[in-house]
Amino acid sequence: MKYLSSFVVILCFCLPLASSAQSSAVGEWKAMIPADDQGNMMPMHVSIKADNTYTVDFGADGVVEIKGTFSEKDGQITIQDVEGSECTGKGVYKYEVTADGLKMTRVSEECEGRGGPDGVMELKRG
Repeated sequence: MKYLSSFVVILCFCLPLASSAQSSAVGEWKAMIPADDQGNMMPMHVSIKADNTYTVDFGADGVVEIKGTFSEKDGQITIQDVEGSECTGKGVYKYEVTADGLKMTRVSEECEGRGGPDGVMELKRG
């Protein structure tokens, strides 16, 4: 019985931590994106940090091409590139975090081309 009560206490402590981790976009993410008009693809790595910053590494070669800031509220994330991008406008996306990935769907976007033609970015954990 002693072990059961300890398990329940641990479970009650861990469940809120697990659910909060799943609701935040913070993490390491990867995707394959178009590299050119010939249909070639290249890897992209996105690091979203708890300090409300993010970095983007096109080619996943360890070189950060874009740095930005973000905020999360009510199931939406607002992103804004601050370094390495021609456009520093804001983009607002609805997002969903699962055990395997992050899906961001455009609500509004001030930067043409960000989010792709259909306005959906799907990233895998990585």
